[in-house]
Amino acid sequence: MENGRKGMGKMRVAVVMPNHADLNSSLNNYVKTLQYIAEKKWADITLFTDEKNALSLSGITVKKIRGFDYKTPLEKLLLLLGIPRDYYFGLEEHLKGYDVIVANNPEFYAYACQSYKIAKKHGKKFVLRTSQTVDGFFLYKVTKYLINPTMKKAYGYASCCIFANPEAKQRCIRLGLLKKGSRAIITGHATDTECFRPMKVKKPKNKVILSVGGLLKLKGHQYIIEALRMLQSEGYKDTELWIVGKGPYEGTLRSLVQRLGVEESVKFLGAKSHEDLAKIYNKASVFVLANEQEITPAVNEALACGVPVVVVECGGCGFVVHEGKEGLIACKNDPEDLAAKMKMLLEEESYAKQMAGNGKKRVKRMFSIPVVARKVAIAFAK
Repeated sequence: MENGRKGMGKMRVAVVMPNHADLNSSLNNYVKTLQYIAEKKWADITLFTDEKNALSLSGITVKKIRGFDYKTPLEKLLLLLGIPRDYYFGLEEHLKGYDVIVANNPEFYAYACQSYKIAKKHGKKFVLRTSQTVDGFFLYKVTKYLINPTMKKAYGYASCCIFANPEAKQRCIRLGLLKKGSRAIITGHATDTECFRPMKVKKPKNKVILSVGGLLKLKGHQYIIEALRMLQSEGYKDTELWIVGKGPYEGTLRSLVQRLGVEESVKFLGAKSHEDLAKIYNKASVFVLANEQEITPAVNEALACGVPVVVVECGGCGFVVHEGKEGLIACKNDPEDLAAKMKMLLEEESYAKQMAGNGKKRVKRMFSIPVVARKVAIAFAK
């Protein structure tokens, strides 16, 4: 790593981010990773995002540029069609003078394809990053035949690819975007273990099941609500569900809560800062991730706080949680199995505590910000 540090100290790195890279997004810990790299002087980092973004950081430069379809009906249409969105005007002029250009998911984001073309035109290093494990969204099954040839060139030109889990890498190989043997580093989701840690908090009177994630159908909160109702029908009346996040699916979730008659047991807490979220994790008895697509940073955060977890079978889940060791894995889209796994952790507290302890050690060893930052810095230097 010392050689990597010396090389990185001379490099100027431009990181082009999605327009939703605000402080409460799932990209927060990645941003903290970049701040750590800058603090260690392994690289001079400039982060580019949309001019409407409220992002403000210390330690790294943030430049805001004009985007084309930020939070507009067009952005939603492009997402539905499976066509890359989030285009930045004048990006080439902004990226001149940088040694390394970093972007993510060119099959989803137009700016990533822009970044690739700019890097190639000016002979700069290009690094791609992704955590995506599903092939694509909505009509991508059709439009991939139009866009994948260009995406393949972007992945092929990359000096290194950063993947959040092994399944994300295999997805790119399966889609023909990445050749076997290409330079790649698997980092996991970076976790701020100084923020997310066990702490003394006033515990609620009831047992708390916690779900964290945007209020979207694919996040699976609805299955946890149904599982809660099953638990209560078995006598677990002192158990409630807290949901952290915001999004367009909230109305549907609230209707489901009302229809199932669990209004008194489900709390919608909205979006929270990392500092507030850490306290909420520490009040929870069990954390549940029911995401239909892939494992999220929330699992690492819960484990870092020493909270037992149930994770559904999703992309990358086995990279963080081994069944029965760091947590329990439930069947996807199956409220009954979720309820059974939640019940097991509520009843077998010593077993749950042991798994949570194993998970906490694994997160600290493999996914803490210093550990992930070293891997990312190496990727920049390749």
